[in-house]
Amino acid sequence: MKKNCLKCGKEINVKPSQFERKKYCSRICKTEYQKSNPPQIWCEISKKILIPCSYCKQQILRKPSNINKTNFCNINCKKLYQIQNGHLFNQHLRKDVEVKCLTCHQMFIVPKNREHTAKFCSKECLGKANGIRGKEQYRNRIIVSCSNCHKKFEKTPSTIRKLNFCTVACMSTYYVEKEMFAGANSGTWTGGKVSYYGPNWYSQRRKVRARDEYTCQDCGITEAEYGQELSVHHIIPFKQFNGDWKKANQLSNLISLCEFPCHRKRHSRMVDDIV
Repeated sequence: MKKNCLKCGKEINVKPSQFERKKYCSRICKTEYQKSNPPQIWCEISKKILIPCSYCKQQILRKPSNINKTNFCNINCKKLYQIQNGHLFNQHLRKDVEVKCLTCHQMFIVPKNREHTAKFCSKECLGKANGIRGKEQYRNRIIVSCSNCHKKFEKTPSTIRKLNFCTVACMSTYYVEKEMFAGANSGTWTGGKVSYYGPNWYSQRRKVRARDEYTCQDCGITEAEYGQELSVHHIIPFKQFNGDWKKANQLSNLISLCEFPCHRKRHSRMVDDIV
């Protein structure tokens, strides 16, 4: 079907289903026509009705088909209204029951689905119950003996193990001396020889640095001044012990030195591997 544009009068082809609705040949013509004929636009707007926002009471324009029991001027008003009146929604579906508070023994109302899980009427009662329970659990502590230094200390029943230690230092010392996680006892053991300086090297290294007060025994510089850990040197070269790492790593055969220049000076005078 053919029809003339309202603005420019140009003949346009129109589908039968759009004959009454289509009036312009382009958006440009539509815009220009509506600018020059504002009463037509106002007529469309005038179909809307002024109603108050359900939250802020501000007047808003709405089509009759879009008016509901509650109407809002923006999403924020809707959210605030729901927060303010949330306790009033779906009240016809709510079934309340009375439950006795375990702390103050007062009856309070909860929804039916919380009948067996609600225990306290307020946060204050919950806090009091937690305080009483904490004191009871503390009184249930058991005295145990440290597996390393045999010092007596308290532990809760749930944390008692076959091996119990009073400090992390005691635990580390015990594990190193018993070689519980070294060599074939290690969870990452894949076979082969132990590390070059033996499984007790790192523990002996820590002990030597502590014995020497973290100070180079040749030049006297401290680790704090040096800016890094000191090296630990074998006075008698490690290879002269033919793999006997227990003798090679005795504290009397180890000394703390700064890497440069003291440690390197010692190695320049002897044949050995750099620690």
